Amino acid sequence: MLRVGLALLFGTLLAAIAQAQSMGEAGTQLADLIFSLLQRRATVSLEFQNLTALAPAESSSFRAALQEALRKMGVETTTAGQLDTHLRVTVSENVRGLLFVAVISSGENRQTAMLPWSVPRPTERKPRVKITMQRMLEQSEPVLDILLVDSGSELLVLSPNKVASYRMDGGKWTPTGMAGVSWARPLPRDPRGRLENMAGGFRVFVPGTSCSGTVLPDFKVTCAPGNELWPLNPRDPSTMVRWVTDKNVLDDSANQLPTIENPCGAGWMMLGSAAGDTEDHDQIQAYEMVDGQAVASSDLLFLPGPVTALWPAETPGQSTLVFRNSKTGNYEASRLGVACAE
Repeated sequence: MLRVGLALLFGTLLAAIAQAQSMGEAGTQLADLIFSLLQRRATVSLEFQNLTALAPAESSSFRAALQEALRKMGVETTTAGQLDTHLRVTVSENVRGLLFVAVISSGENRQTAMLPWSVPRPTERKPRVKITMQRMLEQSEPVLDILLVDSGSELLVLSPNKVASYRMDGGKWTPTGMAGVSWARPLPRDPRGRLENMAGGFRVFVPGTSCSGTVLPDFKVTCAPGNELWPLNPRDPSTMVRWVTDKNVLDDSANQLPTIENPCGAGWMMLGSAAGDTEDHDQIQAYEMVDGQAVASSDLLFLPGPVTALWPAETPGQSTLVFRNSKTGNYEASRLGVACAE
């Protein structure tokens, strides 16, 4: 039978961590919890996973303090994976701060120690950039992606069963045509899709199907079974960058992260989505890549509903955002960009 032991710190510990102590102190306190669950003079294989935007120096400080504290207690750690006792330490984060989780596995036994931790807030640090948002379209049917064609004068909108075209008229996007699509296999309950410009028309990508379309002389779409690689941003240098934002893991090897050239300096920025305080509200934030870590560089952009799509746009410096408004039930598509904060 699987036995699970759970060690939690509450009460006085939560009062202490409210003072936002250092990562080294966090490593020492987690070592105390781990030691209470181990046999004396133990040797364990250690696996460490950082799922946060902690700076490399802070992450290293925590790991070094943890290992040194365990060593002083008589617990040796090694990277070898063949030992009977395995220790996995994961660092994650949410809006309240960091959470250190240590899982000790030995045969069928598993014990867990958890340590919540408050991180120091920057002293009145102003955001380097601000997120701009241009609303494009709202409709009751899900929006998978949008694409500007014909020098930005025409807008294509991908839905689960069609591609629609719009022209700007009187400051509003007015429908001008519709092409039904027939997928090679049924779309999942939570569908994803992409639109991409190509010579003489456009392409559509959904799981298991690839389509080509034309706007002129006829607006039409032709589909066939296929598992082609979805379009990536060719300027994206951040292969395999990943981080955790509440309940979502963003990984550009699966869903490519929208990258934007930094308007306030060298390098690139990314836009990431995270869950808000409630399930029906999400938020967007801009990140800079610093020493391989994603560092928040803008204030949070709060949305009145969950994000359903966040893709790189065909226009440099912009990303496509789609969310479902929790009050109206409609899907709203917008274009996001970044600008230097004043």
